[in-house]
Amino acid sequence: MKLRVKTKVAALFLIMGILLSTIIGYTTYRLSYNQVVDSYADLAFSSALLVADILKGIDLDSYLEHGTDEEYYDIFTRLQNLKRFFNIEFLYVVRPSLHKNESVYIFDIYTEVNDPEHIFQLGEIETEWVVNEYVLKTYLSGINEDSTVITDSIYGHLASAYVPVFAPDGSIQAVVGVDICMDVILRDVRNQTFQILSVALGINALFFVVILILIQRQVLNHIVRLSNHMKNFSADEGGLKWFNVANTGDELQDMSVSFNRMLDAIKHYMQNLEKVTSDRERIATELDVATKIQTGMLPCIFPAFPERDEFDLYASMEPAKEVGGDFYDFFLVDENTLAVVMADVSGKGVPAALFMVITKTLIKNNAQNGKTPAEVFDTVNNLLCENNEAGMFVTAFLGYLDIPTGKFVFVNAGHNPPLIKRAGEHFEWFKTKPGFILAGMEDIVYKQYEAILNKGDELFLYTDGITEAVNNENDLFSDPCLLEAANRYVGMPLKEFTVSIKNEIDIFADGVEQADDITMLMLRYRG
Repeated sequence: MKLRVKTKVAALFLIMGILLSTIIGYTTYRLSYNQVVDSYADLAFSSALLVADILKGIDLDSYLEHGTDEEYYDIFTRLQNLKRFFNIEFLYVVRPSLHKNESVYIFDIYTEVNDPEHIFQLGEIETEWVVNEYVLKTYLSGINEDSTVITDSIYGHLASAYVPVFAPDGSIQAVVGVDICMDVILRDVRNQTFQILSVALGINALFFVVILILIQRQVLNHIVRLSNHMKNFSADEGGLKWFNVANTGDELQDMSVSFNRMLDAIKHYMQNLEKVTSDRERIATELDVATKIQTGMLPCIFPAFPERDEFDLYASMEPAKEVGGDFYDFFLVDENTLAVVMADVSGKGVPAALFMVITKTLIKNNAQNGKTPAEVFDTVNNLLCENNEAGMFVTAFLGYLDIPTGKFVFVNAGHNPPLIKRAGEHFEWFKTKPGFILAGMEDIVYKQYEAILNKGDELFLYTDGITEAVNNENDLFSDPCLLEAANRYVGMPLKEFTVSIKNEIDIFADGVEQADDITMLMLRYRG
């Protein structure tokens, strides 16, 4: 469930108000409590000192030995008056035992508020007394300072002080205990604290309501308006909807101005996007047409010459982009001569495809004009060098197969060496001496070579998109891998052979995008 900003701010202020009021109340209580405790502790200690001063020099042992006398009752009366004057809860004089947890009472002063039945008489022993340890400590140490103890028990909240009583010879003969009850005053402190806390809560509530109203008007309303506008803004018939700037003179106004600037940017972006999208759609359509045109330029109907039993061939081309620079071709120069072409134009995409169309057309036209493979490349090279400002070039392989005899005349213009498989044997490299590339330099003289294909021999032409395919480790498929893969599929039908080679490349690449065109041509001479 989403919480609105107003709800979050209100909740935050409420929590802050409660927290602040709690801090005020707790601080007030602690300060008042500490002040009361300090005051009562001083009062208890002063009272105990006064009692000790009254008893100083009096032989208390004589009372324990001989009992009460007129002096004893005179002292008792004076201590009663002191107890009433200082509002002392308990006032007693005891002598603790050094070996037992007990104390002998010498005086246990009572007044009208005390029950005489629960007052200890002269010489009575208290054995189960929780303050025996404080009494004994004072009795043994004789220290008058810092002996006040604050306790909270069945007797109430007491400030207790213990002071030694010295005999005429200077020895400690007893301990004065004074307990002053703080219950009433602490109850008043708690009541006052509660009142202060209530007032603080009320003031904070009023203060935060006022602040919340001001923030609502000055901040939240503008944020809500901007939020609703941003949620609902869209392009309509009149264009993007603008936001009325809040004239607050602060960051909210800057935010409103920035939002309208963003709308300007979005408007221009949408206009440019529409134009770019239109251009991309047009380019995509043109590339689709170009792909179809390029595919249509390459012979793709197999078997290519169903009426000829002397040979069989199959070829394929997969561009790295919509259109590519690789191409293959095969055609009959005359009734007894088959021409095969494999070429690779530098670069990729549309420029390479255009250069490919020109190169393919020139090679086929010159070959069908009766020129030898070397003469074809001589002529095509000079024609491609004319106005080649882009500096593009072509690696190509052209071969003529004399169908009746199997003589194979070929020329290599910087292209990858083919693979040849003799009948009953494995593939091996078709040894050629590659010449210079086409369109690299004018007036290059190309040299052609001859070889004999026997019945059952196969020739595999390809482009470097196969040997230079890469995987995730940036390793190349390489020439040895191609030779190994070709020998793995010896004797397969031509189409299945090329498909298998492509599958080997895909497995090796392991999902890496194809970086170059992959073109293959397989020729089998039947004799």
